[in-house]
Amino acid sequence: MKKDAIIHIITRLEPGGSTENTIAGCIYQSKYYRVILIAGTGFKPKEELPDNVELISLPSLSRELSLFKDIKAFRKIYAIISKYRPKIVHTHTSKAGILGRWAAALYNRNNEEQKIIIIHTPHGHVFYGYFGAIKTFIFRQIEIFTAKLTDRFIALTNGEKKESIFFGVGDEKKWSVIHSGVRFNSNFYENPRAEFKFKPGEIVIGAAARLEYVKGIEYFIRAAEEILNKKLPKKIRFLIVGDGKLKDKLIKLSRDKGLADDIIFTGFKDDVYKCMAAMDIYVQPSLNEAMGRTIIQAQYMRLPVIASKVCGIVDLIENGKNGFLIAPKDYRALANAAEVLALDDSKRRQMGENAKKFILEKDYTGYTKYSEQSMNIKLRDFYNKVLV
Repeated sequence: MKKDAIIHIITRLEPGGSTENTIAGCIYQSKYYRVILIAGTGFKPKEELPDNVELISLPSLSRELSLFKDIKAFRKIYAIISKYRPKIVHTHTSKAGILGRWAAALYNRNNEEQKIIIIHTPHGHVFYGYFGAIKTFIFRQIEIFTAKLTDRFIALTNGEKKESIFFGVGDEKKWSVIHSGVRFNSNFYENPRAEFKFKPGEIVIGAAARLEYVKGIEYFIRAAEEILNKKLPKKIRFLIVGDGKLKDKLIKLSRDKGLADDIIFTGFKDDVYKCMAAMDIYVQPSLNEAMGRTIIQAQYMRLPVIASKVCGIVDLIENGKNGFLIAPKDYRALANAAEVLALDDSKRRQMGENAKKFILEKDYTGYTKYSEQSMNIKLRDFYNKVLV
Protein backbone atom coordinates (compact mmCIF):
# COMPACT_ATOMS: atom_id res chain seq x y z
CA MET A 1 0.00 0.00 0.00
CA LYS A 2 1.41 3.37 -1.04
CA LYS A 3 1.92 5.72 1.92
CA ASP A 4 0.83 9.36 1.85
CA ALA A 5 3.77 11.77 1.88
CA ILE A 6 4.62 14.41 4.47
CA ILE A 7 7.33 16.97 3.83
CA HIS A 8 9.10 18.60 6.77
CA ILE A 9 11.20 21.71 6.12
CA ILE A 10 13.67 23.22 8.61
CA THR A 11 16.28 25.91 8.12
CA ARG A 12 19.15 24.20 9.89
CA LEU A 13 19.80 20.85 11.50
CA GLU A 14 22.07 21.73 14.38
CA PRO A 15 22.26 20.98 18.11
CA GLY A 16 19.12 22.38 19.70
CA GLY A 17 15.47 21.83 20.44
CA SER A 18 13.98 22.50 16.99
CA THR A 19 16.30 19.95 15.38
CA GLU A 20 15.71 17.28 18.03
CA ASN A 21 11.95 17.87 17.80
CA THR A 22 11.88 17.63 14.02
CA ILE A 23 14.11 14.57 13.70
CA ALA A 24 12.20 12.68 16.41
CA GLY A 25 8.94 13.45 14.64
CA CYS A 26 10.26 12.35 11.25
CA ILE A 27 11.54 9.03 12.61
CA TYR A 28 8.24 8.21 14.32
CA GLN A 29 6.05 9.36 11.41
CA SER A 30 8.02 7.26 8.91
CA LYS A 31 6.13 4.24 10.26
CA TYR A 32 2.89 5.68 8.91
CA TYR A 33 3.85 8.07 6.10
CA ARG A 34 6.45 8.60 3.43
CA VAL A 35 8.55 11.27 5.13
CA ILE A 36 10.76 13.75 3.30
CA LEU A 37 12.95 16.11 5.32
CA ILE A 38 14.31 19.24 3.62
CA ALA A 39 17.11 20.92 5.56
CA GLY A 40 19.44 23.80 4.83
CA THR A 41 23.01 24.24 5.96
CA GLY A 42 24.43 22.35 8.92
CA PHE A 43 22.48 19.15 8.30
CA LYS A 44 23.48 16.02 10.16
CA PRO A 45 24.73 12.81 8.50
CA LYS A 46 22.03 10.64 6.97
CA GLU A 47 23.09 7.78 9.25
CA GLU A 48 21.21 9.49 12.08
CA LEU A 49 17.94 8.99 10.18
CA PRO A 50 16.41 5.66 9.16
CA ASP A 51 16.50 4.74 5.48
CA ASN A 52 12.79 5.41 5.09
CA VAL A 53 13.24 9.12 5.90
CA GLU A 54 14.42 10.89 2.76
CA LEU A 55 16.82 13.72 3.65
CA ILE A 56 17.24 16.44 1.03
CA SER A 57 20.05 18.92 1.59
CA LEU A 58 19.33 22.45 0.41
CA PRO A 59 22.42 24.67 0.96
CA SER A 60 20.62 27.74 -0.40
CA LEU A 61 18.21 27.55 2.57
CA SER A 62 20.02 29.59 5.22
CA ARG A 63 19.18 31.90 8.11
CA GLU A 64 20.83 34.94 6.55
CA LEU A 65 18.78 37.15 4.25
CA SER A 66 19.96 36.77 0.65
CA LEU A 67 17.69 37.56 -2.28
CA PHE A 68 19.61 35.24 -4.62
CA LYS A 69 19.76 32.30 -2.18
CA ASP A 70 16.19 32.77 -0.98
CA ILE A 71 14.77 32.73 -4.52
CA LYS A 72 16.87 29.67 -5.32
CA ALA A 73 15.67 27.88 -2.16
CA PHE A 74 12.05 28.83 -2.87
CA ARG A 75 12.20 27.43 -6.41
CA LYS A 76 13.84 24.22 -5.21
CA ILE A 77 11.29 23.71 -2.42
CA TYR A 78 8.45 24.26 -4.89
CA ALA A 79 9.99 21.68 -7.24
CA ILE A 80 10.29 19.12 -4.43
CA ILE A 81 6.69 19.70 -3.36
CA SER A 82 5.54 19.30 -6.96
CA LYS A 83 7.49 16.04 -7.27
CA TYR A 84 6.23 14.35 -4.09
CA ARG A 85 2.71 15.87 -3.96
CA PRO A 86 2.45 15.46 -0.18
CA LYS A 87 -0.68 15.53 1.93
CA ILE A 88 1.05 17.83 4.44
CA VAL A 89 3.88 20.34 4.32
CA HIS A 90 5.07 20.94 7.88
CA THR A 91 7.55 23.80 8.24
CA HIS A 92 9.79 24.52 11.21
CA THR A 93 11.56 27.75 12.30
CA SER A 94 11.34 31.18 10.72
CA LYS A 95 13.12 31.18 7.33
CA ALA A 96 12.05 27.65 6.37
CA GLY A 97 8.59 28.54 7.61
CA ILE A 98 8.30 31.53 5.29
CA LEU A 99 9.78 30.00 2.12
CA GLY A 100 8.17 26.59 2.68
CA ARG A 101 4.69 27.97 3.30
CA TRP A 102 4.85 30.32 0.31
CA ALA A 103 6.01 27.45 -1.92
CA ALA A 104 3.21 25.17 -0.65
CA ALA A 105 0.65 27.96 -1.10
CA LEU A 106 1.80 28.50 -4.71
CA TYR A 107 1.46 24.77 -5.32
CA ASN A 108 -2.09 24.88 -3.91
CA ARG A 109 -2.96 27.78 -6.18
CA ASN A 110 -1.80 25.78 -9.20
CA ASN A 111 -3.37 22.50 -8.03
CA GLU A 112 -6.71 23.36 -6.50
CA GLU A 113 -8.07 19.84 -6.91
CA GLN A 114 -5.43 18.36 -4.57
CA LYS A 115 -4.49 20.97 -1.99
CA ILE A 116 -1.76 20.46 0.57
CA ILE A 117 -2.39 21.11 4.26
CA ILE A 118 0.14 23.70 5.41
CA ILE A 119 1.30 23.41 9.04
CA HIS A 120 3.90 25.55 10.78
CA THR A 121 5.75 25.09 14.07
CA PRO A 122 7.65 28.34 14.80
CA HIS A 123 9.71 26.89 17.69
CA GLY A 124 9.44 30.35 19.23
CA HIS A 125 8.69 33.80 17.85
CA VAL A 126 11.15 36.63 17.11
CA PHE A 127 9.01 39.54 18.26
CA TYR A 128 11.31 40.49 21.13
CA GLY A 129 14.76 39.53 22.38
CA TYR A 130 16.37 39.04 18.97
CA PHE A 131 16.51 42.16 16.80
CA GLY A 132 16.12 45.92 16.89
CA ALA A 133 12.76 47.66 16.46
CA ILE A 134 12.85 48.05 12.66
CA LYS A 135 13.92 44.50 11.86
CA THR A 136 11.44 43.11 14.39
CA PHE A 137 8.63 45.12 12.77
CA ILE A 138 9.53 43.78 9.32
CA PHE A 139 9.62 40.17 10.53
CA ARG A 140 6.31 40.63 12.32
CA GLN A 141 4.61 41.92 9.17
CA ILE A 142 6.01 39.02 7.12
CA GLU A 143 4.77 36.51 9.72
CA ILE A 144 1.32 38.12 9.86
CA PHE A 145 1.01 37.94 6.08
CA THR A 146 2.36 34.37 5.85
CA ALA A 147 -0.08 33.27 8.58
CA LYS A 148 -2.88 33.85 6.06
CA LEU A 149 -1.36 31.07 3.93
CA THR A 150 -1.14 28.66 6.89
CA ASP A 151 -3.83 26.13 7.73
CA ARG A 152 -2.64 25.22 11.23
CA PHE A 153 0.02 26.27 13.74
CA ILE A 154 1.63 24.19 16.48
CA ALA A 155 3.00 26.01 19.52
CA LEU A 156 5.30 24.31 22.01
CA THR A 157 3.54 25.92 24.99
CA ASN A 158 0.44 27.91 25.83
CA GLY A 159 2.71 30.89 26.46
CA GLU A 160 4.06 30.77 22.90
CA LYS A 161 0.55 30.37 21.50
CA LYS A 162 -0.84 33.34 23.45
CA GLU A 163 2.03 35.66 22.55
CA SER A 164 1.92 34.71 18.86
CA ILE A 165 -1.80 35.48 18.72
CA PHE A 166 -1.21 38.72 20.63
CA PHE A 167 1.31 39.82 17.98
CA GLY A 168 -1.23 39.10 15.23
CA VAL A 169 0.03 35.77 13.89
CA GLY A 170 -3.04 33.71 13.10
CA ASP A 171 -6.21 33.41 15.15
CA GLU A 172 -6.86 31.05 18.03
CA LYS A 173 -8.77 28.46 16.00
CA LYS A 174 -5.64 27.79 13.91
CA TRP A 175 -3.39 27.13 16.92
CA SER A 176 -2.75 23.91 18.83
CA VAL A 177 -0.21 23.18 21.56
CA ILE A 178 2.09 20.15 21.40
CA HIS A 179 5.12 20.24 23.67
CA SER A 180 8.55 19.60 22.22
CA GLY A 181 9.41 16.05 23.27
CA VAL A 182 12.45 15.51 25.45
CA ARG A 183 14.44 12.28 25.57
CA PHE A 184 15.10 11.60 29.24
CA ASN A 185 18.36 10.08 30.42
CA SER A 186 18.33 7.48 33.18
CA ASN A 187 22.13 7.11 33.36
CA PHE A 188 23.79 7.17 36.75
CA TYR A 189 26.85 9.42 36.88
CA GLU A 190 29.41 8.52 39.50
CA ASN A 191 31.07 11.67 40.84
CA PRO A 192 30.08 13.97 37.94
CA ARG A 193 31.78 16.92 39.66
CA ALA A 194 35.23 15.40 39.30
CA GLU A 195 35.54 16.54 35.68
CA PHE A 196 35.16 20.17 36.76
CA LYS A 197 37.15 19.83 40.00
CA PHE A 198 34.26 21.00 42.19
CA LYS A 199 34.91 20.32 45.86
CA PRO A 200 32.49 18.79 48.39
CA GLY A 201 30.25 21.43 49.93
CA GLU A 202 30.50 23.86 47.03
CA ILE A 203 27.21 25.03 45.52
CA VAL A 204 27.25 24.82 41.74
CA ILE A 205 24.95 27.12 39.77
CA GLY A 206 24.72 26.25 36.10
CA ALA A 207 23.21 27.16 32.75
CA ALA A 208 23.12 25.32 29.41
CA ALA A 209 22.40 27.22 26.22
CA ARG A 210 23.59 28.37 22.84
CA LEU A 211 25.84 31.33 23.54
CA GLU A 212 23.73 33.87 21.72
CA TYR A 213 22.23 37.16 22.87
CA VAL A 214 18.65 35.87 23.25
CA LYS A 215 19.78 33.25 25.78
CA GLY A 216 20.76 35.96 28.26
CA ILE A 217 24.01 34.38 29.49
CA GLU A 218 25.49 37.84 29.95
CA TYR A 219 23.03 38.32 32.81
CA PHE A 220 24.00 34.98 34.32
CA ILE A 221 27.59 36.27 34.48
CA ARG A 222 26.52 39.58 35.98
CA ALA A 223 24.45 37.71 38.55
CA ALA A 224 27.50 35.58 39.38
CA GLU A 225 29.40 38.76 40.20
CA GLU A 226 26.54 39.93 42.43
CA ILE A 227 26.44 36.59 44.24
CA LEU A 228 30.17 36.53 44.91
CA ASN A 229 30.08 40.13 46.14
CA LYS A 230 27.62 39.01 48.81
CA LYS A 231 30.42 36.88 50.35
CA LEU A 232 28.03 34.10 51.29
CA PRO A 233 29.08 31.53 53.91
CA LYS A 234 29.14 28.83 51.23
CA LYS A 235 31.54 28.59 48.31
CA ILE A 236 29.66 29.20 45.05
CA ARG A 237 30.90 27.99 41.64
CA PHE A 238 29.39 28.52 38.19
CA LEU A 239 29.11 26.29 35.12
CA ILE A 240 28.16 27.43 31.61
CA VAL A 241 27.47 24.62 29.14
CA GLY A 242 27.26 25.40 25.43
CA ASP A 243 28.88 27.12 22.50
CA GLY A 244 28.02 29.91 20.12
CA LYS A 245 29.09 33.11 18.47
CA LEU A 246 29.24 35.04 21.77
CA LYS A 247 31.55 32.57 23.52
CA ASP A 248 34.70 34.71 23.31
CA LYS A 249 32.81 37.85 24.32
CA LEU A 250 31.25 36.12 27.34
CA ILE A 251 34.58 34.64 28.45
CA LYS A 252 36.09 38.13 28.22
CA LEU A 253 33.21 39.56 30.28
CA SER A 254 33.79 36.95 33.00
CA ARG A 255 37.51 37.77 33.04
CA ASP A 256 36.86 41.51 33.14
CA LYS A 257 34.63 40.90 36.16
CA GLY A 258 37.42 38.94 37.85
CA LEU A 259 35.46 35.69 37.62
CA ALA A 260 37.87 33.58 35.56
CA ASP A 261 38.45 31.18 38.46
CA ASP A 262 34.79 31.00 39.41
CA ILE A 263 33.05 30.36 36.07
CA ILE A 264 33.79 27.29 33.95
CA PHE A 265 32.87 27.36 30.25
CA THR A 266 32.56 23.76 29.06
CA GLY A 267 31.86 24.39 25.38
CA PHE A 268 29.40 22.12 23.59
CA LYS A 269 28.65 18.85 25.39
CA ASP A 270 26.83 15.86 23.92
CA ASP A 271 25.57 14.75 27.35
CA VAL A 272 24.01 17.77 29.02
CA TYR A 273 22.58 15.51 31.73
CA LYS A 274 26.07 14.69 32.97
CA CYS A 275 26.79 18.41 33.35
CA MET A 276 23.48 18.93 35.14
CA ALA A 277 24.35 16.09 37.52
CA ALA A 278 27.19 18.32 38.72
CA MET A 279 24.83 21.25 39.45
CA ASP A 280 22.77 22.22 42.50
CA ILE A 281 20.77 25.04 40.89
CA TYR A 282 19.84 25.59 37.26
CA VAL A 283 19.40 29.01 35.62
CA GLN A 284 17.66 29.88 32.35
CA PRO A 285 18.11 33.66 31.86
CA SER A 286 16.62 33.79 28.33
CA LEU A 287 15.15 36.98 26.91
CA ASN A 288 12.70 34.90 24.85
CA GLU A 289 12.02 31.16 24.94
CA ALA A 290 9.22 29.14 23.33
CA MET A 291 9.50 26.37 25.92
CA GLY A 292 12.98 25.72 27.30
CA ARG A 293 13.92 22.06 26.84
CA THR A 294 16.92 22.42 29.14
CA ILE A 295 14.57 23.55 31.91
CA ILE A 296 12.71 20.26 31.54
CA GLN A 297 15.98 18.33 31.53
CA ALA A 298 17.11 20.17 34.66
CA GLN A 299 13.82 19.48 36.40
CA TYR A 300 14.14 15.82 35.51
CA MET A 301 17.53 15.93 37.27
CA ARG A 302 15.81 17.30 40.40
CA LEU A 303 17.24 20.80 40.05
CA PRO A 304 15.32 23.88 41.17
CA VAL A 305 15.21 26.37 38.31
CA ILE A 306 15.59 30.13 38.26
CA ALA A 307 14.27 31.39 34.93
CA SER A 308 13.09 34.50 33.10
CA LYS A 309 9.38 35.18 33.11
CA VAL A 310 8.97 35.13 29.33
CA CYS A 311 6.87 33.36 26.67
CA GLY A 312 6.66 29.59 27.26
CA ILE A 313 8.88 29.41 30.35
CA VAL A 314 5.97 30.48 32.54
CA ASP A 315 4.26 27.17 31.74
CA LEU A 316 7.11 25.20 33.30
CA ILE A 317 7.79 27.07 36.55
CA GLU A 318 5.39 27.44 39.44
CA ASN A 319 7.01 30.34 41.22
CA GLY A 320 8.16 29.40 44.71
CA LYS A 321 7.28 25.70 44.29
CA ASN A 322 9.64 24.20 41.72
CA GLY A 323 11.70 27.30 41.03
CA PHE A 324 11.67 31.08 40.76
CA LEU A 325 10.53 33.33 37.93
CA ILE A 326 12.33 36.64 37.51
CA ALA A 327 12.14 39.52 35.05
CA PRO A 328 14.46 39.11 32.03
CA LYS A 329 17.81 40.95 32.35
CA ASP A 330 17.25 41.43 36.11
CA TYR A 331 20.53 39.91 37.26
CA ARG A 332 20.12 41.27 40.79
CA ALA A 333 16.82 39.39 41.20
CA LEU A 334 18.56 36.32 39.78
CA ALA A 335 21.34 36.69 42.34
CA ASN A 336 18.85 37.09 45.19
CA ALA A 337 16.92 33.96 44.15
CA ALA A 338 20.17 32.01 43.88
CA GLU A 339 21.20 33.18 47.34
CA VAL A 340 17.94 31.84 48.82
CA LEU A 341 18.48 28.43 47.25
CA ALA A 342 22.20 28.26 47.94
CA LEU A 343 21.79 28.94 51.67
CA ASP A 344 18.69 26.81 52.29
CA ASP A 345 19.52 23.16 51.61
CA SER A 346 16.03 22.00 52.57
CA LYS A 347 14.25 24.44 50.23
CA ARG A 348 16.62 23.60 47.40
CA ARG A 349 16.02 19.86 47.76
CA GLN A 350 12.24 20.27 48.12
CA MET A 351 12.01 22.45 45.02
CA GLY A 352 14.09 19.89 43.14
CA GLU A 353 11.73 17.09 44.19
CA ASN A 354 8.73 19.21 43.16
CA ALA A 355 10.38 19.80 39.80
CA LYS A 356 10.91 16.08 39.18
CA LYS A 357 7.33 15.31 40.22
CA PHE A 358 6.04 17.95 37.79
CA ILE A 359 8.02 16.48 34.91
CA LEU A 360 6.92 12.90 35.61
CA GLU A 361 3.19 13.71 35.35
CA LYS A 362 1.53 11.74 32.55
CA ASP A 363 -1.02 12.84 29.96
CA TYR A 364 -3.66 11.05 27.88
CA THR A 365 -0.98 9.23 25.86
CA GLY A 366 0.05 7.29 28.96
CA TYR A 367 3.57 8.75 28.75
CA THR A 368 5.31 11.52 30.66
CA LYS A 369 3.78 14.71 29.29
CA TYR A 370 7.04 16.29 28.09
CA SER A 371 8.49 13.07 26.68
CA GLU A 372 9.37 12.33 23.07
CA GLN A 373 6.80 9.51 23.06
CA SER A 374 4.00 11.83 24.14
CA MET A 375 4.92 14.41 21.49
CA ASN A 376 4.95 11.83 18.71
CA ILE A 377 1.56 10.39 19.62
CA LYS A 378 0.04 13.87 19.83
CA LEU A 379 1.50 14.79 16.42
CA ARG A 380 0.09 11.56 14.95
CA ASP A 381 -3.34 12.36 16.39
CA PHE A 382 -3.06 15.95 15.13
CA TYR A 383 -2.25 14.82 11.57
CA ASN A 384 -5.10 12.30 11.60
CA LYS A 385 -7.48 15.07 12.64
CA VAL A 386 -6.42 17.61 10.01
CA LEU A 387 -6.37 14.98 7.24
CA VAL A 388 -10.05 14.07 7.78
